[in-house]
Amino acid sequence: MPAPDHAKALNVLKAALREAPGFKATKLTAKQQSDIKAIILGTHLTFRYVLITALLAKVTEPRIHMRSLQTGADLDGAYDARSLCHKVWVPFEHSSLDCKLGGSNEPYLNKPARFPSIAKTNAVRGGNDKALLDRLYDLLEGLNDLSAQDHREAFLYAMSLIQSRDGATVGDVDLAPVALTVTRTRHFLSLFLASSFGGETAVATVGAVMAVRFGKGYQVEVHPANQAGTSSNEIGDIDVYEGKRLILPMEVKDKNYNRTDVDHAVGKAKRACGRMLFVTGQHAVAGGDVRPDTLVASYADAGFDLAFISVDQLIQTDLPLMSEAQRRTFVQLMQANLGTMRAKDETKSHFTDCLANAGLVED
Repeated sequence: MPAPDHAKALNVLKAALREAPGFKATKLTAKQQSDIKAIILGTHLTFRYVLITALLAKVTEPRIHMRSLQTGADLDGAYDARSLCHKVWVPFEHSSLDCKLGGSNEPYLNKPARFPSIAKTNAVRGGNDKALLDRLYDLLEGLNDLSAQDHREAFLYAMSLIQSRDGATVGDVDLAPVALTVTRTRHFLSLFLASSFGGETAVATVGAVMAVRFGKGYQVEVHPANQAGTSSNEIGDIDVYEGKRLILPMEVKDKNYNRTDVDHAVGKAKRACGRMLFVTGQHAVAGGDVRPDTLVASYADAGFDLAFISVDQLIQTDLPLMSEAQRRTFVQLMQANLGTMRAKDETKSHFTDCLANAGLVED
């Protein structure tokens, strides 16, 4: 079974940085150039990653089949495209291409890439998405048996187009062209937060709420769930900075907790800030020794500003204040947070499944 060598693929990408700018295709047909341009410069994030991964794989290992997504594909030359993309392309794009293809951390977790191969029968939304799928299929099938020179030209042409793109905004997920109303967003969040995954769903959600709320001029740092304070630069599960100054650490609890947990979180926050927000998730249950009003008053007397709020209260308050564009950014930030906080694969899959179940991406 052929498998592209990752070290060789990385060298191919490094060489392309020098060769691709201003590259002009001479061997590709006008139709092939048009198809590559439509996908690379188009709005369908997942198809962009599928195309560049297929081209990179073919240049690196000519025996692979360009329509393959998984080793189990019924194709001669089936290979694991996800591994090549996530382990080689994604780090390279982040470090050397300013995330110009879209800045996705794990694009092959998106629904359109979770099939054995690119096939016209794959389930996608109708309209433009179906047309792009058909176009991608025809392009890859037509390129697959051409010469190595043709494959290299198609790869460099695609790379030149990627380099012409603007740097990425946040955006890991292809949202459906539907109105992202408050009600629709709440429905998605109810599905997502119904499972805790060790507190990861709550942290990803709260971090996204805060990023939208604070906006430009602030940095909202989201840390791995239940590991706050393991680094000298981490105070809460989420830390908000204005420049280099920490202005709000947040502890997020989505499990049983007691007074000791609150005191421990406050102790960490006191090292760098005079306040803390203690956020409780849907699965959090306070012990009998936790009396929020009493704790708030006690710490206030000592000069420390402690506040309690639930994830549901944050959602109830902030979602109606967001514009539809901000709600789209909010959903994209949630997925970006899952990557930043090194969330489990199960949590990431849960996220994409909930988006599909809420009608925010294709079924």
